[in-house]
Amino acid sequence: MSESTILPLVDEQDMPSEAIGAESGSEDEIVLRLLDCKKKERRGGLSFIGDRPSFSLWSFLKSAVGKDLTRVTMPIHFNEPLSFTQRLVEDLEYADALHAAADCSNSLECLAHVAAFACSCYGAALGRHYKPFNPLLGETFDAVREDRGFAVLTEQVCHHPPVTVMHCIGRKWKLWQEYKLETRFRGNHIRVIPTGMVYLEMGKHRFSWNKPQTTIHNIIIGRLWLDHDGEVVVNNHTTKESATVHFMSYSKQGSNFKKLQGCVRNARGEEKYFLRGAWDEGVKYYATGASASAAKTIWESSVKPPNSSQMFGFTRLAVELNEPPSPSECVCPSDSRQRPDQRAFEEANLDHAAKEKHRVEEKQRTARRVREHGGDQHLPRWFVPKVDDYTGLPCHVYKGGYWAMKQSGSFPPGPDIF
Repeated sequence: MSESTILPLVDEQDMPSEAIGAESGSEDEIVLRLLDCKKKERRGGLSFIGDRPSFSLWSFLKSAVGKDLTRVTMPIHFNEPLSFTQRLVEDLEYADALHAAADCSNSLECLAHVAAFACSCYGAALGRHYKPFNPLLGETFDAVREDRGFAVLTEQVCHHPPVTVMHCIGRKWKLWQEYKLETRFRGNHIRVIPTGMVYLEMGKHRFSWNKPQTTIHNIIIGRLWLDHDGEVVVNNHTTKESATVHFMSYSKQGSNFKKLQGCVRNARGEEKYFLRGAWDEGVKYYATGASASAAKTIWESSVKPPNSSQMFGFTRLAVELNEPPSPSECVCPSDSRQRPDQRAFEEANLDHAAKEKHRVEEKQRTARRVREHGGDQHLPRWFVPKVDDYTGLPCHVYKGGYWAMKQSGSFPPGPDIF
């Protein structure tokens, strides 16, 4: 069997139900029908566009030196009007790279596209000087993006340490991840260290990869900027092929710190494709032995809205994530779009937003004390923990039921977190 035909990239179970006659009522079929719906019109801006009141970051940060920032209550002025359950969905900004990967004719070219996608979610952070709202325990978010070819669900499954999980269904692939991180404030910078993994299923192929570390500079003095460093290693566990992409920190690379370099290796460790680009611009690939001038583009950075600087530096996708749901949409009561402090903050009602933020956080603390007193543990509603068969690492995986309930038009009662 030749290297280029190791396994089919897409098999019948991943094709649209109308093409293969999938079992009626399956959740995959429900999602595929949702993705076949007419494209909806989405908003082009936030509820309020304009300057926000300034605040003294220094007076707050002086008390936070050396602390785990995931355990520090942040002033609301430090936020942007998105929850991290929504912010995580921005990882899918360039999902077209996965759609293209599923259509590749061989597994190595497919791996090049997957590796490029793994590096695509960092450019959106440029110009984003605010942090998302910390999700409440049990907070969820869903987005059906028929225009982008995927439907995604996220849930906050742990509060200390914070763990946000995602499950996404595309037409020919499924992606899930468990996002955990460690953060430390050191003088004039913050170090963010992701510790979870990302997983992808595409036909008979199974992939996994890690994320690089991020440093946010000039927290107190100077212009905010960030860089990423470390290696992103993407493994195809089915074929034993791998790709490695190098992120270079400013201290190592100087002004070229945004550049990316990587390669795709076959199961024998031989280089077959090269990856070149920048995490804020895009990624191209070309075969070994070919000229770099023959490189093909896998993804390139999308243009932000003209007034992005007055909308927290949001991309077009970010603008759309917290759009109020239509009256006809069935929305889970725990969905981030229902969160009152975040909605008030987007509408620039800052006093009310601050009061609501304090209220929902105190409500969460009270619920935690009740659980601890009764010896109970919080159980995620839509995900269950398991050990991944390929990496041997623990990861929350989707247990099913959400999309069927959304289609039915109602969700059963759950914890009242808002």
